[in-house]
Amino acid sequence: MLVENRSGFTVANAVLAASAVSLVAAASGCDKPNTTVIVDNGYPQASAGALVVYRAHWQAVTFEQPIAPGSSSEPEPTVPASGNTAYVVLAPGWDPTSSAPPTSFVVMESSSGFGVHLDETLHIPVDDGSFVGNCAANSFLSPSEAAFITRQVFPSVFAGLAYDPATCATTAIGDGP
Repeated sequence: MLVENRSGFTVANAVLAASAVSLVAAASGCDKPNTTVIVDNGYPQASAGALVVYRAHWQAVTFEQPIAPGSSSEPEPTVPASGNTAYVVLAPGWDPTSSAPPTSFVVMESSSGFGVHLDETLHIPVDDGSFVGNCAANSFLSPSEAAFITRQVFPSVFAGLAYDPATCATTAIGDGP
């Protein structure tokens, strides 16, 4: 039952008006939520072929700064989301302080989706327990999964390169005859 006052203003109209005010306040910066995502490189620091997270992508956020083993990315702003797959490109044995680009890559995707609620921070742990595709850990992507990641998620990283998910080998694509 709607309760109406003399001017025809109902309780339903009041709820709509209050919602509109809340939306305007949120859009103008009042009580702006701070929802962020961080990538945590869970691989060990002191290994000969240390696995640097060269690039990462989750939902609509791409991390373009390398993340050394045992380190975390800077928080990136995001929107609340239910579980979404995360993707990473690892650079085995590469020094993130080097001016030379990596010479090999390992392409991985999360084994389950990651979600975040409004005004919270999501931490995405990158390791062999949370991701699949590290051949050294006997974890493999299918050719179609690897093709999707290299061609759709990280096309600039793999421009001119071919990736074999059965061996985690990256090779330059020749110009052809």
